[in-house]
Parts: sequence; structure tokens; C-alpha cells
Amino acid sequence: MEETDLICVGIIASPHGVNGHIKIKYYTENPKGIISYGTVYNKEREKVYLKYKGISKNLAIYEVENIIDRNEADLLKGEYLFVKRKALPKLKNDEIYHIDLIGLKALNKKSQVIGTIENVSNYGAGDILEIKNKKKSFLVPLISKNLDSVNLKKKSIRLSNLDQWLNISEEQN
Repeated sequence: MEETDLICVGIIASPHGVNGHIKIKYYTENPKGIISYGTVYNKEREKVYLKYKGISKNLAIYEVENIIDRNEADLLKGEYLFVKRKALPKLKNDEIYHIDLIGLKALNKKSQVIGTIENVSNYGAGDILEIKNKKKSFLVPLISKNLDSVNLKKKSIRLSNLDQWLNISEEQN
């Protein structure tokens, strides 16, 4: 299994209660999504057996096979959880997984490379691209007025208002 065969669907945030349950920050559409795509793996590609228990404060609660107390659950904190890419649903033509944006060259309107997509974050108000070049990192909201095109074959994303966001970053420094 190659690294690109797995997609991160969540991260273990903390223990929940005293019986070994865990809280997971899920990256799927709903909290049960973590187990709805089949086998779940950790970063060592070992199978992780989970049973959905509920939700608490926007975190999914799961029981982990063979974890029976809070101390054992606490050792799992920070573990990323993955599923096989082929198990995920087919996307519509205008959709893309965040993981596929990371590493793309960010181009301005003139097709000049401004940097590389380092991360895609969402703090509640929408997706934000973190773009990094040799000089600095800057953030650009991933909204339709900023996005011209994504070309996975050419590993690039063209952003129409990129210069505007570069200037904002410079003004704040």
C-alpha cells in the first residue's frame, strides 16, 4: 500500500470517560463516516477496529477494540486515522479532496508560480489555502471568486486574486 492510497479521515483528540473510549476530530461529512468507508488504519498501516458510540462537542466518540481504560486511550492521542482512497465515494466533476490540493503549484492570473499549497484548513468560515514560497507563507480563502482552475495533471491551481492576498500579507508585516 502506497502513502497516496490512504486518506486521513480523522485524528484522535483525547480519551472520553474511564472505559477506554476516545474522541476523534473527524474530517468526514458526519461522525460515523470514519468507519463507513471500510477498514480504518493508523499511520503504521495497522488496522484499527472502531465502534461508534456517539458525539460530544463536535467530536465523534468511539470504542477501540482492546482498549479498556482511560490510560490506554490517552496513549492514542494524536494518532491519525486513515481509510483506503478507493473506498471513498466518487466525486462530482467540480469536487476535489483537500489532500489532492496539497503540493500543487499556486499560480497567479499570469500563470506565474507564486508558491506551493502546504495545507488546507477550515476554522469554521470556509476552506483556507496555506501557500508557501521561499520568502514566506500566506493564507488565501478557497472561494469561487479566488479560484480560476485546478489542474491535477499539471499539479497546479490558478488563483485569480492571489496578488491581493500577497499584498495583505506584506502590509501586516
